[in-house]
Amino acid sequence: MTREEDQNNEVYQNLTQKADASGPINHKWTLYLALCCITVTTSSLIFGYNIGATNLPTPLIKQFFVQNYFAQFFNQSLEYKALDGQIGRLNALESKYNENKDIKTSLESNETQIEEAENGLNLLKEELNLDSVDSIEGQLAEMRLKLNETGAELEAKRGEFNEAKVKVDAFQTLIWTVTTALFVVGGMIGAFTSKYVSDYFGRKKGIIFHHLFTVSGAVLVLIAPYVKTPECVIVSRFIYGIQGGMSCGLIPTYLSEISPANLRGATGVVHQLCVTIGILVAQTLGFRQLMGTADLWHFLLAIPLIPCLIGTLSLLLFFPESPRALLINNGDENAATQALRRLRNSNNVSAEIEEMSNEAKETKSDEAISLKDLFTLSELRWPLITGLVLQLAQQLCGINAIFFYSEGIFRNASIQESDIQYAVFLTGFINVICTIVCVPLIDRLGRKPLLVYPMIVIIFDFILLTIFLTLQDKGMIFSYLSIVCIIVFIMCFAVGLGPIPFLYVAECFRQDARSAALAICMFTNWVANLVLTLTFPYLAQLLANYVFLVFTVIVGIAVIVILKKVPETKGRSTEEIMAHFQGRKVPKYTGDESGKLMANSKV
Repeated sequence: MTREEDQNNEVYQNLTQKADASGPINHKWTLYLALCCITVTTSSLIFGYNIGATNLPTPLIKQFFVQNYFAQFFNQSLEYKALDGQIGRLNALESKYNENKDIKTSLESNETQIEEAENGLNLLKEELNLDSVDSIEGQLAEMRLKLNETGAELEAKRGEFNEAKVKVDAFQTLIWTVTTALFVVGGMIGAFTSKYVSDYFGRKKGIIFHHLFTVSGAVLVLIAPYVKTPECVIVSRFIYGIQGGMSCGLIPTYLSEISPANLRGATGVVHQLCVTIGILVAQTLGFRQLMGTADLWHFLLAIPLIPCLIGTLSLLLFFPESPRALLINNGDENAATQALRRLRNSNNVSAEIEEMSNEAKETKSDEAISLKDLFTLSELRWPLITGLVLQLAQQLCGINAIFFYSEGIFRNASIQESDIQYAVFLTGFINVICTIVCVPLIDRLGRKPLLVYPMIVIIFDFILLTIFLTLQDKGMIFSYLSIVCIIVFIMCFAVGLGPIPFLYVAECFRQDARSAALAICMFTNWVANLVLTLTFPYLAQLLANYVFLVFTVIVGIAVIVILKKVPETKGRSTEEIMAHFQGRKVPKYTGDESGKLMANSKV
């Protein structure tokens, strides 16, 4: 028997003997654990909300930019808009009058047609507030004369205005692209620095610290219309991005460290679930009937301030630091024990404390894991590579492309323009429901099946979607089938590639490497997001409906890597997962013994 196997057996015997002596610990959901998860994932909710908040009010925000950067042009545009509206109304009135007049005077018209024409002329008379139908023609001529006189100066400058409009539209597109990209750049910075925030402040204080970015971003966007400064909105999106990037590193780490092994999957999915709920809430509040208006859009973008304050105060006053961080990082066994007792609602936490103490002894003997160590240490390299593959697969599987195409597909399916917002809401609702379904499944079926099987479905789904998009000009049925493909993809993404990559990285690394691994993996996730954001419009223009075949190839490669290199982590300790990557054998236990071990282990 090797030295490693001796050590594994020693740990196993200590844990199972402790369980036999004291009885199994409480490794089920407790009210306190559930409330703790809900509290910290307000950060995830805020991140998701900020992803979806700008979708529906985008035209309003662009208008705000133009109004302040090109005030003279904006005022002119309002004048031309009013003039064009008057011209359009007058043209419609003249057309309606001439049509009814011709029908009434035509010898070929029957009595019914003449009666309808007379009714039309009477309605026109009432609309113009005239005493008789005979006055309509003179009134319309007078309106045309006045309109020509008042609009002559504007019409003379319309060519100049149109030239300026081309330049303003180009600048508007550029500044909006920069604003969108800065959110992603902020996410990259937040993800990369999450390790240092977590190591310097600790898990709990790090989460509280990162909420300062939410407060700053909300205040900036809230005051933007009053100080008439578009830069406030731009900087706000950048700051919101930093919060989102940090939350992707801090929240999965904390959730992983407060959960027993058998609930680690469910608690890990709560992060992604709250992200999807945040997106859905933002889509809902962004409706034109609610906050998607010129007067309320800045309040819509500042809403994260509310859950931020609630989450920060609740975490600060009622919930503990991660027990693993307390014991392994701080060496405070008493505080770790007290925190575990509250989370488990049980005094019997000695087995978990001993397991943490054993890990603490291993990590204390080594220097702190740096970002460089993740690539140079053989025991960490493969866990990192598989984690990076999952992050890249999540961003490059086509989720952004689906949402990019969805509005156009909805229009082609004859969905009214005013109803498209509800169709977009439906996709967000399906995303939330399927993520909820994933919560109980992930600890029953395991991580790997929920990754592989939905991704295989996605491959066939994208092939069918490409076919249906190509044929949608042939009939309405193909547009409806395209919508079905979109829904199927969202369902598959929500149960697999959506939540699991975040959870997987938190599970596969021991305490001293976890924050560094999450930082580099989340940074990679955001880099992939930025690359796709900047390149996808050109890719879509080049390949048109065939763009989904690119994502099909990417998903296919990811499936092969997952099948060959990604281990199942359900109910396994960090030692077991690390042993898999290193090709070491771990002790084989009976079903009852394994249950005891997993009940008393936690990573």
